[in-house]
Amino acid sequence: MSKLSVNSLFDIQVFVLLYESLNATAVSQTLGVPSSKISRSLKSLRHSLNAPLFIRKQQGFEASDLANDIYPKMKRIVELAKHCEKIEVGTDNLRTRKLVIACPPTLSLNLLNHLQARACEDQESFLFHIKPCTSNVAELIKQQHVDIAVTYSAYNTEQLTSSLIATSSNYVLVAKQGHPLLSRQQSLELDDIFDYPYISFSGNELNDVIDPLECYALDVERKLKLVVKVCFLADLMLQLEQSDAIALLSHLDAVEFLCQRGNIGALKLERSLCESINQRSGRYHYYLTQMRKNTASPSWVGKEIHRYIQANITSDSEGYNEEIK
Repeated sequence: MSKLSVNSLFDIQVFVLLYESLNATAVSQTLGVPSSKISRSLKSLRHSLNAPLFIRKQQGFEASDLANDIYPKMKRIVELAKHCEKIEVGTDNLRTRKLVIACPPTLSLNLLNHLQARACEDQESFLFHIKPCTSNVAELIKQQHVDIAVTYSAYNTEQLTSSLIATSSNYVLVAKQGHPLLSRQQSLELDDIFDYPYISFSGNELNDVIDPLECYALDVERKLKLVVKVCFLADLMLQLEQSDAIALLSHLDAVEFLCQRGNIGALKLERSLCESINQRSGRYHYYLTQMRKNTASPSWVGKEIHRYIQANITSDSEGYNEEIK
């Protein structure tokens, strides 16, 4: 075992990740290194221990008995190393702590400023890294590559916990300036919306999130003139400006972004119209997801994200459709 002195913490981290995923390609992508470097690390460990750690199979790897025995200890080494990174030695040498937050882009437009202001108020030093949510966000949290995330699904498992932040119950119609629906004097009806081409905007990269209006149309067997699906505001802006298509949003910051930077107008839909769309259970749900034992971020971070997103979701609109200036 004395030969282990030639192995690095990186080698141990490679072993832990491969043991957990049994997929060398996934480990390579997670660590952001070439597959050849993963192979060299495994070879180095195998040479030091003088025994095989993994058995290559057609569909991946299978852990050996030795790997099963040493995994808990290797995992502990990695955890201790990460813990040491977070230790603060005196207030004079306070380090800037990095906090990785995964969040749909349309919900995070002003989230960074919000968190920075709160950290400054508490005289805490953070380097906030806000990145989009991806389909493997749960694995990224478990592997400690993401500290906290805003997700469209709940992840209540042995390791992860999710709390409901908000449900989008109200919508804002966006279209290019001068669109007939924006200047309509009467209250909008579903028939009016179905008369125009529709752009489905999810604001995320996930494939399992269904657009509420699309869900409604499928349920009542009504034809929706769906022309394109986009997940970036810049794409949505261009599509709206170049056509008579419309879209429905539920994020106030996203609506403000489009109206300020593009030739876009917005109209908040009447509550009864929103309820008609939502009765088919197509509404979005937003959850705050993190490790059950989250030591990476102070409790105020989750509370501030919760508060910010609740304020960013469109609220109930009384009376008739209301134009947003």
